[in-house]
Amino acid sequence: METKYDMDFDIFLKNFKQQVSKLGFKNSIQKDYILKILFYSDEHLTAEQIAAKVKKEHNIDVGIATVYRTMKFFEDLNIIESLDVGDSVKRYELSLSLHHDHLVCTSCNKIIEFTDELIEEQQIKVAKEHNFNLKDHVMTIYGLCENCQ
Repeated sequence: METKYDMDFDIFLKNFKQQVSKLGFKNSIQKDYILKILFYSDEHLTAEQIAAKVKKEHNIDVGIATVYRTMKFFEDLNIIESLDVGDSVKRYELSLSLHHDHLVCTSCNKIIEFTDELIEEQQIKVAKEHNFNLKDHVMTIYGLCENCQ
């Protein structure tokens, strides 16, 4: 199965389990399946979508409360990032890919990832002009996708 990451899932999972163990936390099969869904997804998934995909693709019932707790755990470990497109529903993606920004359709909630070196350079320039130590940024542009125009 193709992914957008330069890493094999088995290696990713092994590293995750080692990190969790070093921190003194327990791993679970549910976490493994949730990670697998996120790893192979080309979409930014909601907790409900994750639970449904675990059930459909792996025939494992994962309660929605378990998914939400797991997503919070993953966010605390910086394994995932969440994105709210303005509808108060968090969508999740792994933090493995290079920095990117998002275009969000305000009609269908489609999310398009993009990178633009000029924008990145401009943000660094603006931070320097204001004597601001830039640590990170999130850029989300809202509008209408091609299908909704």
